Amino acid sequence: VMDIFDTFVRIKRHPLPRVLLIDEFHFSRSSKYQYPAILMNFENNLIIDIVESRTHDVMSNYFFKIDSNERKKVEYICTDMSFIFKPLLKVYFPHSTLLIDHFHVTRLINDQLNHTRKRIMRKYALNKKSVEYRLLKHRYKILLKSRNDIDYEVFRYDRILECHVTENTILEKLLSFDDELKKAYYAKEEYLIFDQVSKEEVNNTDKRKELNNVIRKFRYTQVEECIHIAETLSHWKEEILNSFIWINGRRISNGPCEGKNNYVKKILFNANGMTNFPRARNRILYSQNKYETYTMNEHTNRIKRYGKPRGNYKKNKK
Repeated sequence: VMDIFDTFVRIKRHPLPRVLLIDEFHFSRSSKYQYPAILMNFENNLIIDIVESRTHDVMSNYFFKIDSNERKKVEYICTDMSFIFKPLLKVYFPHSTLLIDHFHVTRLINDQLNHTRKRIMRKYALNKKSVEYRLLKHRYKILLKSRNDIDYEVFRYDRILECHVTENTILEKLLSFDDELKKAYYAKEEYLIFDQVSKEEVNNTDKRKELNNVIRKFRYTQVEECIHIAETLSHWKEEILNSFIWINGRRISNGPCEGKNNYVKKILFNANGMTNFPRARNRILYSQNKYETYTMNEHTNRIKRYGKPRGNYKKNKK
């Protein structure tokens, strides 16, 4: 089956779109490159191509082979906060606008808040049966939720507190353990208020001023992890402000890439892992793009790799 697939299925790269999304996914620990890059069209959710690696050398060589007139058609590029793309985009897409995926920024802030939580939890590690340690260890997901999603009304029995409480009660209990955790949490909420807005609200507010206030809020907390967030937000300030762009009623983000990554993980899982990148690339593009098809002509160039020759087998005689 694999030989037939390799012979008749060879998916070509699609033309670069107006809005280009770039993300990565984990491929295999035993392959030369562990993290390929996936390129997608934001407007129709079509996978443009999958590049073997998102390293500077591989991506630079890939974009260099694309005609400059085609590259000029790209108006917006959305990616995560990787330092690889900034120099590449200045060279190959000088007229495009770089955006930072706002979900990645929120994930960064939540990760740093979680680091703060773990650091404070270790202060109570001498008594792991204490309420402070157990709540910080087992109820931390409440800290990562948006304040708007916290339940104030429904009472449920909590085994740690040994009484019926709401989510808000648990949250207030967690924030009362340490002043640094409280400051980091409310700084996180400040960013969510800045980020979670509609198109109309963006047009009627000064987002640059709001972002500067958020960065100042993180820095003034004097919390180690929050200071790191403030430096990161300052470095990517223009790209974060660019993320408030709507195309066809949708805010530009790497959400379509994240959705495809889930399917890619299932494909690799069902195959018990793959190490042959060209075959994996063809399989992903063939299965995930709607109108991909096979060819009637056999491809002569070989995808299947030559393995190591087997040694002589000698049966032990008793």
